[in-house]
Amino acid sequence: MVTVQNWGNSLALPIPSQFAKALGVQNGSQIELELLDDKMVIKPVRIKPSLDDLLAQVKGKTNPHLDYNFGVPIGKELI
Repeated sequence: MVTVQNWGNSLALPIPSQFAKALGVQNGSQIELELLDDKMVIKPVRIKPSLDDLLAQVKGKTNPHLDYNFGVPIGKELI
């Protein structure tokens, strides 16, 4: 159970850390609010990362596949 608090002209409620961790929600995350009958449903917005976002996570790391030596061709491999 949590207590609703004033936050400017709106109301806010704290999200327990174990809930936030389980949902992957952190400070600045976007969430979706939906009203179903007399219930409020809160869902995290899942944003598909762009290729640039993914590549930014691997800066400074080498591609291990570039350093692999497959040896000399034995059959009719195209290398």
